[in-house]
Amino acid sequence: MSTQTDEIDLLELLAKITLAIKSNLKSLVIAFIVGSILGLVYYQFAPKIFEAKMILLSDILKQSQTEKITESLENLIKESNIKVLAERLAITEKQASSISKIEIESVKKTQVIDDKDGNAIFIVTIKTKDNAIFPILQDGIINHLRGNEFVKIRVRQRQDFYLAMIEKVGQEIKSLDSLKNRLFKGQAVYAKSAEMMLIDPTNIYSKIIELNKEQINYKNALELVNSIQLVEGFTVYNKPVSPKLSISLTAGASIGIFFMLALLGVKSLRKSVQLSEEKLGKD
Repeated sequence: MSTQTDEIDLLELLAKITLAIKSNLKSLVIAFIVGSILGLVYYQFAPKIFEAKMILLSDILKQSQTEKITESLENLIKESNIKVLAERLAITEKQASSISKIEIESVKKTQVIDDKDGNAIFIVTIKTKDNAIFPILQDGIINHLRGNEFVKIRVRQRQDFYLAMIEKVGQEIKSLDSLKNRLFKGQAVYAKSAEMMLIDPTNIYSKIIELNKEQINYKNALELVNSIQLVEGFTVYNKPVSPKLSISLTAGASIGIFFMLALLGVKSLRKSVQLSEEKLGKD
């Protein structure tokens, strides 16, 4: 019996809602149109936000460190500390004021990469109102990351190591070249014990080639000693990521209908209260 009563009450409620929509259909249509127009106006006049991404590679910076750097930059944006943000990124305060988001995310956070060299790949995402500052921001962000104290110390240590190894290998090559020349000239070889093992010219040639390859590897590593390497720079798009026309129209129309329904609800409530008061007055 209770179930039937509940079903009847639900049907009555649905009937009342349907009747209310039909009786106020014109008002709802007007609210839909007005809301859509407001959404279109917002889309036309709201600041356009542009987004671009670049890919960086680092064998020093790790995910936790970049998260701290990102958090620091994001806090400056939230606090509207434009002066400090501009100084860190080497841009003007006007350019810094246009930035709404800076995110540096490790690819390994969402994807496992088999990188035998232990390099970390980062995606830098920037959102800004000024579409023309991406090339400047690219250099500013890379230099900001390279200017980190931890990074600078590690880079300097590597530079010193590679320079020392290049010099050491160079000395070994000169020593072997000198030994080779003495052998060709038929001169007596007054060499160290380490050189006596390489008295065979074939061994000397192969050792010199091996050391030259090693020296070239160190020189190449020295050229790439910077901890932050640019894999792909910002690609600038003319189409903004927000606001979107479809979302603006949908949001505007929804807000218009919501307010109209709220207004109708208030009117219905006031009418119910008035009827109740009249009934109490008659009693």
